[in-house]
Amino acid sequence: MTERVLAAVQVAPETTELREFPQPEVASDAALLKVEAAGVCGSDVGGYKRMGAAPRILGHENVGVIARAGEAFARRWGVKEGDRVAIEEYLPCGHCDLCLRGEFRHCAGTDVHSNPDALRYGNTPITTAPALWGGYSQYLYMPPATVLHRVPEHVPGEQAAMALPIGNGIQWAVVEAQAGPGRTLLVMGPGQQGLACVLAAKAAGADMVILTGLSHDTHRLDVGRKLGADITIVADHDDVRERIREVTGGKGVDAAVDTTSAPSSEMIPLMIDVVKRKEGRIVVQSIGGTIADFPIEKLARKYITLKAARGHSYASVELAIQRIASGHYPLELLATHCFGLDGVDTAIRSVGGTGAAGAIHVTVTPWLPSSA
Repeated sequence: MTERVLAAVQVAPETTELREFPQPEVASDAALLKVEAAGVCGSDVGGYKRMGAAPRILGHENVGVIARAGEAFARRWGVKEGDRVAIEEYLPCGHCDLCLRGEFRHCAGTDVHSNPDALRYGNTPITTAPALWGGYSQYLYMPPATVLHRVPEHVPGEQAAMALPIGNGIQWAVVEAQAGPGRTLLVMGPGQQGLACVLAAKAAGADMVILTGLSHDTHRLDVGRKLGADITIVADHDDVRERIREVTGGKGVDAAVDTTSAPSSEMIPLMIDVVKRKEGRIVVQSIGGTIADFPIEKLARKYITLKAARGHSYASVELAIQRIASGHYPLELLATHCFGLDGVDTAIRSVGGTGAAGAIHVTVTPWLPSSA
């Protein structure tokens, strides 16, 4: 008899139900992952409020053990059954120039914004065989396009599931914003992505990291200081521009990264104001909305580079796993909550601020017994 796989399926906006699926057959160039832990990304909160063309299994920050691997799949990645791996959300073509540079995030084969047939974990519907395209499931299907990373055995699952958000932090703060020795970085927003940027910038040797949050972010700002933030600013209490002038001696910061969900019309002018006069860098995650009076002249006169934060390169995730495995950082402060499959709704709401209190990085552990 074919084994069954239990998964939490999004069947409507903000609605999940448990369903069973047949465990799929694995071809020579494919594999099956036994999911150990799946992180809840901030993007899942927004995605959960919407509904695609068909039900889907969310979850794209996935780590687990290879349960079955076809010969060609194992040979390509140099893995075997029983190996522990983290997998990226991207399912790219593997042969375009972007893929060959390790920039899988930009491949058209996995770009859900421009390709309606794109494959991506946590987004592809269950109507696409064999249905298991999300980490909120006991098993995950790995086609030939899968991008994976080895994970050391000693790393706790809830920390291993941080490989992608910490990879984002490295990509945005270090690669894009160029945080490092002699440079000052402003990180706006103390969520899991912002805190990952703090960790990444300090690990890269940044002279000063400034973290902003709101009055209700007291705990997260405290975690930010423990991860290396030199200065924290409560943005709805303090004048951010004036405070940055004060702590930088009037010079401003070298770069700023926005990880908030605030409107771009508010955040981008603020970042342009606080970045140094010449050759600063701005990295923006919140790309929603428009700016009617965009300060293009000020941007140009300051010679500021404006970049969009969008995912991570392969190299950034590899470095993230090294950072996690080192044990040098108090990541247990980020790993706040864990839920089973019957708690996926609460897990997502917790990251969104309406579920369990104090959530930062939340994981779904598919093999936890039911709470009923």
